[in-house]
Amino acid sequence: MPLEMQVKLLRALQDAPSAPSVARTEVPFDARIIAATNRDLEAEVSAGRFRADLYYRINVCTLEVPPLREREGDIALLAQSFTQRFAERHHKRCAA
Repeated sequence: MPLEMQVKLLRALQDAPSAPSVARTEVPFDARIIAATNRDLEAEVSAGRFRADLYYRINVCTLEVPPLREREGDIALLAQSFTQRFAERHHKRCAA
């Protein structure tokens, strides 16, 4: 994400208790952010490519999922699941 967009996202998160509506009055809202990346954000912060203040704002709970290449047993299960969904969506029979 470009640094300019990071500034806008951080500002939106900091001003989150209320947001202007069409009537120009403030309306309280509640939001949760779920973010995903394939990069090491701590390294990106150290390299100056990701804002430290935004990183610490969004880094509340970290869930690391190993890449699929390290979970070869999951490939067949995922392929079967996607095939079944596609078959149901298009009213086709799926050979198990």
